[in-house]
Amino acid sequence: MFGLLAALISSFGQTFFIGLFGTEFRATFDLTSATLGLIYGTATITSGLLMYWLGEMADRLPLGRAIVVALGLLAAGCLMVAGAHTVWLLWPGLFLLRLGGQGLVGHLAVVAAARYATRNRGRSVAMASYGFILGEACFPVIVAALFGWLDWRTVWLLACGVIVLAAMPGLWRFSGLLTPPDSTEPDRDHPTMDRRALLLNPAFTLSLPVVLVSAFTVTAVFLHQGSLAELRGWSLNSVASAFVLFAVLQAIAAFATGRLVDLFGSVVLMRFYLLPLAAGMLALGFLPPGPALWILFAGLGITAGANGVVVGSVWAELFGILQLGMIRGVFAAFMVASTAVSPIVLGQLLDAGVTLTAIGTLTAAWCLFVPQVLVPMVRRGAGKG
Repeated sequence: MFGLLAALISSFGQTFFIGLFGTEFRATFDLTSATLGLIYGTATITSGLLMYWLGEMADRLPLGRAIVVALGLLAAGCLMVAGAHTVWLLWPGLFLLRLGGQGLVGHLAVVAAARYATRNRGRSVAMASYGFILGEACFPVIVAALFGWLDWRTVWLLACGVIVLAAMPGLWRFSGLLTPPDSTEPDRDHPTMDRRALLLNPAFTLSLPVVLVSAFTVTAVFLHQGSLAELRGWSLNSVASAFVLFAVLQAIAAFATGRLVDLFGSVVLMRFYLLPLAAGMLALGFLPPGPALWILFAGLGITAGANGVVVGSVWAELFGILQLGMIRGVFAAFMVASTAVSPIVLGQLLDAGVTLTAIGTLTAAWCLFVPQVLVPMVRRGAGKG
C-alpha cells in the first residue's frame, strides 16, 4: 500500500500530468514547443543531478521522515506553478515538481517495494508500479473534466491540497507499519561500493542504454502530446481515451512481468521488453491517424508496464538491497537526465520539420538492436553467464 499510494501521488510531478497543461503553458507564457521543452528539460535535468546524491536518503533516513520531505517539495512545486505569472516563476515550480514527484516520491515508492519484499520481489514491485499506472489512467480524464469548469491554476491548487491533507498523513501512517529487512549483515554476494565504483561497473553502465529507453520515449511523447495531436489530427478526447488504453495495458504488462521476473530474472527480460515500444513508434510514423494513436499508446503502455518492474528489480538482482537507495538514486539521476533531454530533442525535431516517420524508424531500430548487443554483456559483467 505504501508503494502503490506513493507512486500514485508522484503523478503530480510526472511528465504525463504536467504535459496535460502544455497547451495552457504555451498560451499563457507565449512559448513554442521547443522553448517549453527547453524550460522543462533544464528543470528536469537540474533535479536529476540532485537525485544523484539525494537518492541515498532512502538508505539513511527513516522512511516516514523521507516521504514527508519529498511530499513537501512536491506540494511546494504545485503551489508555485499555480501562482506563476512569468516563465521565471514557472521554472522553479517545474523543478520542484520533478524533484519531488518523479524524483524522490517515485524513488521511495520503488525502493520500499524492492527492499521490504522478502519473497516475490518482482510481484511486490509490480504492485507498487500500479500506483504509477493508476495515476496515468485516472488523472488525464479528471483533468480534462476539471478544465470544463476550473482554470488550470486552480487545478494545481487542488493537487497541492491533496498532497498536504491526504498524502502526507496517509503515507506517514503506512511507513510506520513497515518492518525493516531481518538481516543487517553485509551481503557477501553483493559487496558494498561507492558511486564511482558503481559507474565503473559494466553491469550498471551497459544496462543504461536499454533501461532508459522507455522513460526517454514516453516522456517526449507525453510532453509534446499536443503537438503530436495537431500533426496527426487527434482530438483531446481521443488522446485522453488513449491514456486509458495505455494504463490498462501497462497494468496487465506489469502484472505479467512481475511473475516473469520471479521466474526468469529481470536481466533476461531486458532483451525483449522494448519490442512493443518499437511497434508503437513505427505506427506513429507509418499508419493512418486512428490506428497510429491506439497502437502508439498500446506499445508505450506495454513496455512502460514491463519497464517499471524490470527497472525496479534489476538493481536488487545485480547488486543486492543494502545500498538500493544509493544505486537507484544514481540510476534516477540518469533517468531524470534522459527525460530532460528527450523533450528538448523531440521539440527541436518537430520545429525543424523532421517527419514522424523518420523519428519512429530511428527509435524502433534502437529498440530492436541495442538490447541484443548489450544485455549478454550485462550478464557477463554481473557474473551471471
